[in-house]
Amino acid sequence: MRPQNSKSMPRFLPALLCACAACAAGAQSSGREIGFAQARQIALLVARHDKITVDDRNVVLESMDTRNERGFIPGYFSFSVIREGDSPSVADETIRMYVVSKRTADTWELNLCRRYDFPDLEKVQQSVMRQTGATPAENDDMQKAIGCADQAQVQTPAAR
Repeated sequence: MRPQNSKSMPRFLPALLCACAACAAGAQSSGREIGFAQARQIALLVARHDKITVDDRNVVLESMDTRNERGFIPGYFSFSVIREGDSPSVADETIRMYVVSKRTADTWELNLCRRYDFPDLEKVQQSVMRQTGATPAENDDMQKAIGCADQAQVQTPAAR
């Protein structure tokens, strides 16, 4: 994995915030939830925070919400970050599994039961909650909804 250049993060954040603003009308008309494309950008932001470079060649971000129209976990968008094997004899490796709230953009790593909390994500979450009319209290049941209620919550430290 190549670490993400920390100087590129500030350029990425305004684009993501603009996408949040552009999706405001869509959030209003679709039950006040963010759309797939916006959730995907949030998952990419979290991957960059984890120092994972999704390059769409060797490391890809795939939706896990393909089995039914309600998604992998209803109320959330789910994504896998996969390192694809470079030959038939090398298996693909799941690096992370992110779950993004459709109302608040609260984001967890599903296997580690880790909730993400860092400044750039908080800015996006505030923008999403303004769009959707959600409050942080709506995240209270997320840990249980994604199957992490019995596990100690691991919070990622804010990037300094």
